[in-house]
Amino acid sequence: MPAAHRVPDGSPVAAFLSEYASDTEVYVSHLDTTEVSSRKRHFLFMLGANLAWSFLLGKRIYGALYRYGILFILGKISPVLKAPPPAVNWPLAGQLCLDIFLLSVLLPLINNFISIVKLRYHRGFPKSEIVFRKPSSATVANIVSQPADKRDSYMSDVLRRAVDPEEFKQPTWGMPWEEWTVDFRAMAVAYEAEKKGLISRDAWELSVWMKMKEGWTVIEHGKVSDPLSQVGMMEKLQHKLTAMGKRHVFTQMMEVIQVKTVAKDGTALPVTEEVDTIIADIFRRNEVDFAQLTSELATESPRFATNSSKKTK
Repeated sequence: MPAAHRVPDGSPVAAFLSEYASDTEVYVSHLDTTEVSSRKRHFLFMLGANLAWSFLLGKRIYGALYRYGILFILGKISPVLKAPPPAVNWPLAGQLCLDIFLLSVLLPLINNFISIVKLRYHRGFPKSEIVFRKPSSATVANIVSQPADKRDSYMSDVLRRAVDPEEFKQPTWGMPWEEWTVDFRAMAVAYEAEKKGLISRDAWELSVWMKMKEGWTVIEHGKVSDPLSQVGMMEKLQHKLTAMGKRHVFTQMMEVIQVKTVAKDGTALPVTEEVDTIIADIFRRNEVDFAQLTSELATESPRFATNSSKKTK
């Protein structure tokens, strides 16, 4: 199971998400370490495609001046722009539908590519690149259109593909029907935050960030949630409870973990809801706020702390 915990409200990461992921419920981050030559090649392909799309869009816009009588109307004002009146017929309606479709598809693509060009101009092609993705409009519509009893499973499939290396390493073109949209604006801001020493790039390792009522929660993929493997966190929890005079709470919790998550042959068992319920009950009976305690420990985590390796400018 991936490790999951709440993002401390006062952390730089929480502030970043609140500002740049405010328009989505789910945000996915990872560090792209694919070959620089491969990313450069894809950028050149996108450059060629966007030049072609820009030419096509420009040609359609120029033709629209004649098709829809814009020059004819302007010609009434200035003889220099004199043009014949447009032919109002069914083919014109078809041309209008085509122009609306091309504008709705190509204009966002070209605008998105301008953001890519700005990012590449300022940041180039780093060996390890911070990438942010959010569900596209098509994905949101597909989720909403699912029956209520199938919506959760459909969403799980979407998230599973989002964190599958074989899936997210595939180059994207920013098409509206793709499942995820890359947020290049947030990427540029994340680089600035790293440069100023506010947030380390390690904070954006493969994770799913979910907006909940109480704040942001992160699911860290590639990190197991088996408490026995989180030695550093266990030591912090032990010290915290000892300082509170509640060391016996830690002992009881570890006994439950040992019995419920480790088989007789020493192999790890999946962490079930029963384990969470028992541990929560132990803390409740001993009047310890488990949620607050784990939040304090998470705040001490270097992932959510200010990057101290660099001075803030």
